[in-house]
Amino acid sequence: MDNQQPANENTDQFESVPTVTSGQIPPATAHRLGLYLRELQHFHRAGVETIKSNVLGNRLGLSDSQIRRDLALFGEFGKRGVGYDVAGLVQALRRALGTDGTWNTILVGLGNLGSALIRYRGFQQQGFVLRAVFESDPTKIGTLIDGIPVFSIDSLEEKVPLLRARLAILAIPAQDAPQIARRLADIGIAGILNFAPVSLPLQKELAIVDVDLAVELQRLAFAVANWKESR
Repeated sequence: MDNQQPANENTDQFESVPTVTSGQIPPATAHRLGLYLRELQHFHRAGVETIKSNVLGNRLGLSDSQIRRDLALFGEFGKRGVGYDVAGLVQALRRALGTDGTWNTILVGLGNLGSALIRYRGFQQQGFVLRAVFESDPTKIGTLIDGIPVFSIDSLEEKVPLLRARLAILAIPAQDAPQIARRLADIGIAGILNFAPVSLPLQKELAIVDVDLAVELQRLAFAVANWKESR
């Protein structure tokens, strides 16, 4: 990776895209790479074979130079006057972001938010296989939702190792989240996507991503207010 030149689109032929491990990617860059992957997959499904950085940038509101700096992680590849190889870049991004395989995942909580999440088709498309739901409501336990079983929250320690799940999604009340997160860490869950409106304590054996919808709306309101003032 030393003496690496920025990726550009002006080489004479497509170059092979090297492997980049997630440990080489700063968190902010990883977030943008995830956005690139999402858009590139849309283009790929639409039959687009090559794409220029300005087209990708226009879709995401990013500059050409930002995209080229991010893609410099993968070396210099492209084709003169044509752009980046969409299929190759999708493969490279999925490998770098760890989504080129499958991740067994569980959902904890089957309230309004959990019920919406269980029906989200994007998880499966990106390699996240939802294996089970864990819930405290006895009227929901023992049912199937879109083929996914609903187990009692009391059976976490019994069921999760059998499911070989490594990721968990929390969609539960704030007061319950820290205790459930601790239990999940103790039985081998490696990462939590936390929708509970509370920041979970950092734990060395557990990766945590907090998603607070109210905070995201605050960010949106800030962006709208500043956009209006800048016009």
